[in-house]
Amino acid sequence: MLTYRAPHEDWQFVLHDLLKIERHTHLPGFPELTPEFTSQVLDAASRFHVEVLHPINQKADAHGARFSNGQVSTPDGFPQAWEAYRAAGWHRLSLAESLGGAGLPPLMSVPISELRVSTGHSFSMYNSFCAPTARMLATLGEPWIQQHVVPRLSDGDWTATMCMTEPQAGTDLRQLSTRAEPQPDGTWRITGNKIFISGGEHDLTNNIVHIVLAKVPDTTGRLPSGLSSVNVFMVPKRMVDTITGEVGAPNGVKALSIEHKMGIEGNATCAMEFTNAVGWRIADVRHTGTSANMAPMFLLMNYARVGTAMSGIGYAEIACQNAAAYARDRLSGRAQGHPRYPERPADPIIVHADVRRLLLESRSFVEGARASAMRAALWQSIAEHAPDKKDRERASDLLEVLTPVMKAFFTDRGFEAAVACQQVLGGHGYIQDYGLEQIVRNARIGQLYEGANGIQAVDLLQRKLTANGARARQHFLSSIRAFLDAHQKNTALAEFVTPLANALERLHQTFNWIDQHQITSPEQVNAGAYDLLTALGIVYLAWNWADIAAVVVDGTHCSFADEVVRQRKYQLARVWIQRQLPLVEGLCKRIESGNDSLLALPDDSI
Repeated sequence: MLTYRAPHEDWQFVLHDLLKIERHTHLPGFPELTPEFTSQVLDAASRFHVEVLHPINQKADAHGARFSNGQVSTPDGFPQAWEAYRAAGWHRLSLAESLGGAGLPPLMSVPISELRVSTGHSFSMYNSFCAPTARMLATLGEPWIQQHVVPRLSDGDWTATMCMTEPQAGTDLRQLSTRAEPQPDGTWRITGNKIFISGGEHDLTNNIVHIVLAKVPDTTGRLPSGLSSVNVFMVPKRMVDTITGEVGAPNGVKALSIEHKMGIEGNATCAMEFTNAVGWRIADVRHTGTSANMAPMFLLMNYARVGTAMSGIGYAEIACQNAAAYARDRLSGRAQGHPRYPERPADPIIVHADVRRLLLESRSFVEGARASAMRAALWQSIAEHAPDKKDRERASDLLEVLTPVMKAFFTDRGFEAAVACQQVLGGHGYIQDYGLEQIVRNARIGQLYEGANGIQAVDLLQRKLTANGARARQHFLSSIRAFLDAHQKNTALAEFVTPLANALERLHQTFNWIDQHQITSPEQVNAGAYDLLTALGIVYLAWNWADIAAVVVDGTHCSFADEVVRQRKYQLARVWIQRQLPLVEGLCKRIESGNDSLLALPDDSI
């Protein structure tokens, strides 16, 4: 049986000792974020998730959601937990108060996202789009939608989904075949099929707001092949009276089936059919063309990608906790050199270097990624609210680069950490009673969700790093250089600063190689996209670990790290720098090789 303890102290360390959020009281919501307040919020959130969601999580995934006659029954305990979750309002912590939320900065929702995964991923997926859809519709929806739909989503009285993927079309939206026909009354009629729709049908609420991608036919009635005809529509499961907001008759929306998946079985992943369903177009009227059409979906996708990144941290955290506890208790063999516990028949396996490799590499990822995610959430507030335009631009650019990096790298390494922790348990890791096999199965989905990780890498290479004259790339590099310049004379940090500086310079050389070959050898450059994303992920965490090391080495401003914690953080920082940062050299060499071996074989020979 899996056990779990919320990392409350680490969140406080990151908030107040590392990020020093008290220095950002000029940003909305930050004046309230005193150590006492954040402690109370995180303690309450931890108690709820540990006491309400964690006890039902393992059984819920074992029993799964059930489908019969077009209806989904969620696992036992989910309806009761849903009402408790709605009342607590954890899903709307960072939603504006004007929309029914608590109005706290995105930074405070990062720990909640981690908790949701560690204690009840299948459950939390039913409400994962409530707040972002409410936020998007409040910005782009018609007045009646803002009045009647947004409050129901904010409250959790209704849920929302994102309906993009079709049987023949995933990431390539040009292949969509769902049609949207305009009607004289301003509504649209939506017809088509969607798959992989998380929470597409359930018994938790009486209405579900589907955000649907569909194509508008041209004047001949045909669906154009490009992206210009793709639009976003709000299609409720049941009709909504635009005057009163009352829920009416069923719309032309139904679930055809639910998928039987590798993991997260407690969440109903549905195949959906839209038949002449009534929908309302959602667009950003501040823009024109494809930009206006796709803005709503990009808003949701970016939110979803950050949430998916947190799944890698959440699963790795609970896996690390359980694997370390097992390794401290399990006796086998003797420590090299001399017995650590001669009075016992054998030493606990945690004394063995290879077990420590598995545990400490996983733990250094978890805590480095957590700090990195929370730093990025701070940049979200800066990008939106900082008084200085240059500060807003820099923060926005950093997020442009790091959103795909975090989504892909965090879920890759989160899955690897889950597998490593399963390995610590040996044969017991493969047994259901110990719970690690469930974590491994569940964690695997993060690498596929919201655009597979290879797609994230290509998007990073082709768009995020080249837009605006590669401005975002320069902001990433210059931000790390500024940190290095500030600490280059601190001899106590030399073992962190020097390797990070070398890795950054190596990365800069690879960017130059990419610039030189982007036009002449685009396939070869593209073949290195995944390696580039991985290198950026390693360097980003190394930057954060070096910053953590600077904080704990000084120690004069550590309110949430005593001497034991400071030493622990310092050693974990050394693990990341020693074990991961050297990989950047190999990744860069592999990128610059041109990877022609990947391109040489004809398609039918692979």
